[in-house]
Formats: sequence, C-alpha cells, structure tokens
Amino acid sequence: MKRKNILFTSCLLGALAFSSCEKNLYDESKQPEKEIQVKDLDIPADFEWKLTQVAGGTVTATIPTMVSFFLDEACSNEEKVATIPVDTEISSLPLSIPTCVNTLYAQYETNANGTRKVSIPVNADGSFSLNITDDVKANTTRAITRGHDIEDDIAHKGGVIYHPKDSWGTIMFEDQFPSLGDYDFNDFVVNYKVQFQGIKKIDHEYTAQFIQIGLRLKAIGGIFPYSPYLRLKEINSDEVENIEVYETKNMNPIPDKVALIPDKHLIIDYSPLIKNLAKPAGSQYYNTEKNALVTTNDLPEIHILIELKKRKEVKEILEDDELDLYLKRNDNGIEIHMNGIEPIIYQYPFNNKNLLPIYTNGDEEDDNYYFSAERLIWGLRVPGNAAHAIEKADFLKAYKGFAKWAQSSGKNEQNWYNQGNADKSLLIYN
Repeated sequence: MKRKNILFTSCLLGALAFSSCEKNLYDESKQPEKEIQVKDLDIPADFEWKLTQVAGGTVTATIPTMVSFFLDEACSNEEKVATIPVDTEISSLPLSIPTCVNTLYAQYETNANGTRKVSIPVNADGSFSLNITDDVKANTTRAITRGHDIEDDIAHKGGVIYHPKDSWGTIMFEDQFPSLGDYDFNDFVVNYKVQFQGIKKIDHEYTAQFIQIGLRLKAIGGIFPYSPYLRLKEINSDEVENIEVYETKNMNPIPDKVALIPDKHLIIDYSPLIKNLAKPAGSQYYNTEKNALVTTNDLPEIHILIELKKRKEVKEILEDDELDLYLKRNDNGIEIHMNGIEPIIYQYPFNNKNLLPIYTNGDEEDDNYYFSAERLIWGLRVPGNAAHAIEKADFLKAYKGFAKWAQSSGKNEQNWYNQGNADKSLLIYN
C-alpha cells in the first residue's frame, strides 16, 4: 500500500511539473511582443494626416520693399517659402509651412546695403505678423521682356510664393485601394514643387497670375499599372490663358504639349512622366531595390507653366487639398487620392465595410473619402524631399517617429521624416 502511494505521488508530481512547464510555454506575458506594423496602429478618430498648414500672416513696411521668408534661421535658399513685395498697407500673406514650424525668418535689404534678418513667431492657429520699421531699401521693378521664358523676370517683378518651399516635397502612395496593402509607402513616389509667380497685391490680398508646377518620379514599387494626374480644384479650365511644358529631364519621348482631361476643373495628365522608364538591369521595380538604384540625375522630371486669364488669390489655391495629385489605374480606372478628397470619375466603393462610411448632408462636403475603417490612408504628403523605403521594408523601423506622430493625432514627432534618427539601411535617398 505504501508503495502504491509513492507511485501515485510521483506521478502526480510529474503531472504537475509537466503542467507547470506547459503553462510557462504558452504564457503570453512571457512570449516575445508582436512587431507592430502600420496597419496595427491605433489612429485617433480626428487625425487628418496633415504635415503642412497654411499660415495666415499680416505684413507691412515703412516703404515698399521686397521681403523673403524662410523656414530656417540660416535663411537658406532651399528653405525659402516666399519672396514678395511689402508696402505701407497692412496685407494678408498666406504661406505654406510644415506643422512642426513655430518660427519663420524674414530677410530684407536696408539702405546701408546691408541685410537684416528677423525671427517671426508662428502662433498655434498659424497666424504671424511682420511690421518692418527699419530704413529698408525701396523696391524697384522692371518689365517682363522674354515671353514665356519668364521665371527670373516674374520673380524680380512681383515675387514668388512657394509650396511646400523652394525645393521638393514628396508624395508616397500605397496602390492596393480599397485593400490595405503592406504600407511601405513606396508603390508610387513622386516629388512635387509649386511656384505661384507674378505676385501682386489687390485689396490687401496677394494674388498670382502664373503657376509653375514640377513633378519628379522617385520610385514605383507597386504591382498595378497607375499613372499620375493633377487636378487644380480651384481653377476651372476656362480660366486658363495658356499652359505649356516649361522644362523636362530624362523623359522619352519629350512631351511638346500638355494633355488636359475634360472636366470642369483643370486636370493635367502627367502620365508621360512614367513612360519608357530606364530601369537598371535585373530590377523588378523602379528605384526601390538597393542593388538596382537610379541616380538622382537620372530621375524623370517635368515642369509646367500655367498662365491665368485673371489673377487668383494665393490663399485660395495654396492648400494641399486644392492641389489634388492622384493616381488613376490604367486597366480599370480606380483612382487613389489623398484622404478627404473625392474621386473624379471613379465610382467610389461606398458600401465597402473596410472603409469609413461616406455621408451626404446637403451641399456639405464629406471628408471621409480614402480613409480605411481604422482611419488609415493610401496617400501621404511630406513637405520635404523625404527618402522612400526599400522593398519589403518596415516603415515604422525606417522612420522611428512615424508611429508616435500618427497615434498622437499629429501632436508628437511632427518632424519624423527629417529628425535624423531614421534607419538609412531601409531608405533610398534621391
């Protein structure tokens, strides 16, 4: 009897030991944490994914003069956001600036042949004010003389307002809408820059007569055949006096004219930008594989100059949403726009449960277009020349501040794309 008890006790202890090992083996608290991907982020319901804002300021000077505005204290050319005439009347000046910027810098010439720099605080609502009381150098102008070879003359005569600045911004697309995709944001990547030229004040508001738009293809890492288009939502086709190709690089064939899409708004067909791409030998995609990179000097680039019949207030056409750069799939017409922008011809999948519902409320514009049910997006606009991810890269590892920015509704890590802690082994810089 005693022997049976010993055997029973041994078996019981063995079973308990096995049970204990089994519990430890499957204990979640002791397992490695699951790696979080972009599609796993907890996005706040009010997050709009905006990295730029239109700052509305007031400017005035003791005598008419020219003033340049910059994003950096060094007042470097690539960080310039405007060079505009300022006079004795207080005027409203709209400027495109990153959401992380809380100080602007103004620079102007003085009568002593010197240059003065001034820092300008930007308030939380995007407002700022500049009142120049120095002995500034008076503004002088000359006539435009060279037809449409006019960029330098226009800048000299009336000034320029830049978007996002006097250098490239970047737009990154996911191409599997309405599916979520892998979120490496390299399926279609383009640089963009906009110049509102021939600036003139009318009734204390800055207006432009010329718009120069540049696009540069950076990468195509997607599997579907998309082409880029640009809709200027605040400009109708009948408001345009002339539109022409101003400059191209690395395009084959070189377009000699601009193709417009019939629509109330001005829509420009940028598909020649992606034709006959010179891919490196052995590459599957365009400029997304580390062993098949395209040099910056070889990227396709096109600039278009638009002349308006009548001037437009810059603040009406400066917003990101008014410059609707989008993709259209060549085989089935699917359009991918930035979040909050309605498609043009494409029949949006309103009943797709994986997307936020679209409501109609009279004439009120709905802003739920191109949001997933988890409030993810398919297009990301960055106000700088951001590096794009290599194939199959984890975007959250490549840009370490991105998750904090998105999950804080844009309050934290606002400069995640340019803060110096990116994993360069996962990114391609052009």
